[in-house]
Amino acid sequence: MRRTATVTRVSEPLTTDAAILARIRSTPTIAKLLTDFDFDIDRVANGPVEPVHLASGEPLEMIAGDASGGAFMLVGSGDERPVVYAGSEGEGGLIATSLRNALALVGSVSSIHDATARPLGDDGGADLHAWLAEADDEIREDWPDLDADRQRLREALDLPAADGLLEALHRLAADEAYRPISEAGDRYDSML
Repeated sequence: MRRTATVTRVSEPLTTDAAILARIRSTPTIAKLLTDFDFDIDRVANGPVEPVHLASGEPLEMIAGDASGGAFMLVGSGDERPVVYAGSEGEGGLIATSLRNALALVGSVSSIHDATARPLGDDGGADLHAWLAEADDEIREDWPDLDADRQRLREALDLPAADGLLEALHRLAADEAYRPISEAGDRYDSML
């Protein structure tokens, strides 16, 4: 069974990606909680499974990895940057328009992989939401504090509610401009 860590609420506004990352890196309880949600900043040391780039040439900065070997990367430069995921199996794409939204998404779904495993469909996403609810129920068997930990994460990093982020993920992941490209020139497959 997982232990719940105490996470303090944000004391000052986190207005930039750099400020959010600095908060995560300087607060072990937040970093640990994100690791529980499969967003592990310690995996940056290993880098992505292979070097990747975008067709636009915008720089990519790996900020975290997941247990499957995937990499979460910020795109470009500036205060608020899009987040691309590059999976270890050659799938990837844009997952959020900002780090704050990416973290809200990561903390609100069972996994990015589960969130993209089924289409939104013509039912307004009802089947996908039901699929994710089932995944959460299974997770709660080993992690009874899942919902409380999600709330702790939102409060610790001043994250928005996840409303609409799943739908945005499906729209954004379809954007080929943000699909990673390997050194050999192969475009990654869609996550959808």
